[in-house]
Amino acid sequence: MELEPALTAIDRAKNIADLSDVLNHWRDESGLAHLAYHAIHVPTCDKPNPVLLLTYDTAWVDRYITQDYFQIDPVVAAGRKSDLPVDWLRVDHETPAAKHFFAEAESHGVGRHGFTMPIRGPFGERGLFTITSNESDEYWHRWRYAHLRDYALLAHFLHDRAITLAGLRYTPRPRALSRREQQCLKHLANGDTPQQIAGLLNISAAAVHLYLRSARDKLECKTIEHAVAKAVCLDFVQYGGA
Repeated sequence: MELEPALTAIDRAKNIADLSDVLNHWRDESGLAHLAYHAIHVPTCDKPNPVLLLTYDTAWVDRYITQDYFQIDPVVAAGRKSDLPVDWLRVDHETPAAKHFFAEAESHGVGRHGFTMPIRGPFGERGLFTITSNESDEYWHRWRYAHLRDYALLAHFLHDRAITLAGLRYTPRPRALSRREQQCLKHLANGDTPQQIAGLLNISAAAVHLYLRSARDKLECKTIEHAVAKAVCLDFVQYGGA
C-alpha cells in the first residue's frame, strides 16, 4: 500500500459506501487481515457509534452490534482513554469477559494481532482506526514499525472524510499555508525530525515548531499527524520526492 494513492482514494470517495470500498481495497493490497474505522463520539450527533467502516466478516459485525460489544471490548475501552496507539497485546486478556471476547473474535477471523490508533478530530469528535494481522509475531512487529507512520496519517484523513461524508461536519477549505509552513510539513511527512528540518532549512528548531503549530492551527487539526495528512490531500504539500 502506498500513501499517496490511498489518500487520493479517500479524497475521491463520494459517500460512506465508497470509503468502505477503499478499506476493502487496502486490506487486499496490504495483506492485512482487516482494517476498521469506528467513530466513537461526534458532538453533533446523539447516535452512538455513528460511523462504522469495517472489513470484518458480516457475521462478526452483526454479532458485535447485537451483543453491544462496544461496551466490553477491551480495545475500545483502552482507545477511549488513550491518545496513544493501543497494541492489542497490552490490553486486558485475563478477565473472563475479555477471554471470551477475544476467543470469539479469533473464531471469526478478526486477526491474531491488532493495533488501534485513537483519533481526535478538530471539533471534538473521537474515532478509532484499527489494523489487524494473522502473520507471525516476528513479522507483525517488524511490519507495524515500518508502516505505522503512514497508517497514522491515513487514519486521520479517513476520519476527517468519514465525518464529512456522513453529514456530521461541514469543513470549509482552510487558509493557505505559507512557504515555510509547507516546507516544514513536507519534511515532517517524509520522516525528518524538527531538528533535522531546522538544519535543512537553516532556521532554528524553535522556528520549525512555530511553523508546524501555525500550520496545524490553519488546517484546524488537533494533532500534527492530522495536519500532515490534510495538507497532503489538499495538495498544500507533496509526499515524497525532493
